[in-house]
Amino acid sequence: MRVTRVTRRLVYALVGVALTVGCAQPTTGRPVADRETAAKATADAVRRGIDAFQDHFTNFGDEHARVYNYLNFGDTKITTEHESFKVGDPPAIVTKRRYSADGDWSETFTPPGSPVDYIKLDEDHRFLAPTPYVSVPSLYANGFQTCILLTAWAACNVDTSIGQTALDAPEEQPSEARATEDGFEVTTGALLGVMLDEGIVSVPEEQRGDLTEPMLNTVVPVTIRLDDAMEFTGFEVRGAVTGGDAPKLEIQLEYEVLGEAEESDLPDVPDEAEITAITDKAALEQFWEKFNDRTPEK
Repeated sequence: MRVTRVTRRLVYALVGVALTVGCAQPTTGRPVADRETAAKATADAVRRGIDAFQDHFTNFGDEHARVYNYLNFGDTKITTEHESFKVGDPPAIVTKRRYSADGDWSETFTPPGSPVDYIKLDEDHRFLAPTPYVSVPSLYANGFQTCILLTAWAACNVDTSIGQTALDAPEEQPSEARATEDGFEVTTGALLGVMLDEGIVSVPEEQRGDLTEPMLNTVVPVTIRLDDAMEFTGFEVRGAVTGGDAPKLEIQLEYEVLGEAEESDLPDVPDEAEITAITDKAALEQFWEKFNDRTPEK
């Protein structure tokens, strides 16, 4: 759904009502309906914020974005950063990945309509080929879909998790809205167990049995950020989840729109002499297994 200017003004009016009425004190002879009015205004503002979030990815344009993922659970500490550029239609796509704040980036480039993706290997995975680049069958061989793009994939699955939580635990799901210096933000939430099923909470398979039922049934806050034009600028899933004897689980998943991607952001197609083509199915499976391993063995 495209958010109109009228809708934007309405959202700010609703946020204002929620903040003003929520702080009002009942006076003599005044109906004590302020709390109900504030709750409805807040719920309407949250709904419109979620609509703007969904609309951004339904009408996904040229975008430069970053996704930061952090997890701390017992002895497991995971940090991953992804950056993406999408330009044109059919799009040219660049995705970058690194496993630490000062780590080396890998980079995947898909020219418009290309049947292959070109992957520039980072330092930790350079042993996977005798050349700086490999080519693999493109993820977009059957056409571009927003939720295939790795950064947008995180947003799509957060949206699914919010929707499922509204069905499974509506009373536990936050509904908050507030004005900010840059626009406003709304807070809703998603069940940890649902986000785990959707793959956006990356607890290793061998540790999932350590998560207790109270932890899986915890709703983690999701804050959606919008600018003063009611345009989506990012979201954050962030919380510390405890339950029983299990270690505390700390998670942070943040999506940030960095601006509009341009052709100047795109690399050149590497020379053939710099590329190792991987086409065999077994070789591809082995490549992806090691390429996605944070500490691959040679």
